[in-house]
Amino acid sequence: MAKEILLISEHPEDPAFVSEVAQTIQAQVKTAPDAKQAMDLIAGGSFSAIFLDVSKLDRLKAFEQEVQKRFGLLGEQIQPNRMHFISDVPLNSKRDVIRSPFFGSFFQRPATAAEQAGKFYGRMISANENAGDQSIERFFSKAGEVQSMVLDQSAQKQEAAEAVRQYLIEAKIPARIANTLANVLDELLMNALFDAPADEFGRQLYTLTSRDENRKLSQKEVVETKIGFDGYYVGFSIKDQFGTLDRTRLLNHVSLNYRERDYNLRQGGAGAGLGLATILHTGGSLSYHCEEGRKTQAQLLTRVEDNYRDFKSQFRFFSANFYGA
Repeated sequence: MAKEILLISEHPEDPAFVSEVAQTIQAQVKTAPDAKQAMDLIAGGSFSAIFLDVSKLDRLKAFEQEVQKRFGLLGEQIQPNRMHFISDVPLNSKRDVIRSPFFGSFFQRPATAAEQAGKFYGRMISANENAGDQSIERFFSKAGEVQSMVLDQSAQKQEAAEAVRQYLIEAKIPARIANTLANVLDELLMNALFDAPADEFGRQLYTLTSRDENRKLSQKEVVETKIGFDGYYVGFSIKDQFGTLDRTRLLNHVSLNYRERDYNLRQGGAGAGLGLATILHTGGSLSYHCEEGRKTQAQLLTRVEDNYRDFKSQFRFFSANFYGA
């Protein structure tokens, strides 16, 4: 049976973008102008992805109300991990959408190069369709190379970030972009090494531990890191074995606008202030796959450009998929 995508939007630019996504994942597209008409389509089939225009919050509220009337909020027809919110502004200017029980993935409608952006987004969906640890390998083209590193001491975080920086520079990526991506990797590794570990009761183990202190990692604390590059895209994957990521806290931090407030990225305890909003502003797309009590896998995907301005202004998305124990 052919895969299908549903687009719920009246915006004239959205069909072209979703069409590129559909071609990339080999799916057919169905469209509905509003939530009420979409419910009949949802009731009659299973969609691999549902794209919803949330540029106006009234449309999101109408969608939630229609879902509740037809299926109830716990209905299996609407799964957040298959929802994709389309907006005309960045996430930090549309923070209300994170309160939706259907929040899964979010992106700002591309102003230029919509075809390229649609293909990029389609590759992301295709790579993550089957839950597992190989999604970053599936994202890259056949020309892509993926290397793995296993960290068994916390001090290896700095070594890994520096190794990646040198790798990118040797690949002829501009130094400023290479430095930025190395800093992103450092931040994501910090989360996996210090914020994720918890005891059997869910209490974080290293709340008061200095981030500069080296420690030998237990077998459970070992972190797996992958980096891939295919000449056009760079990707990181960082996996811990705890699955303790808090959805509400994650969405809150990633949607903050740190430029407009005095905010300490690591204020108060482990896991507070993940630095994620700043990552999204560097030009990277960020996705999370969290299986409660088992693992959290964070991924950064980005297209490399010839200059920092184009790199920072490129199309990007944020995705947060959570699965119960």
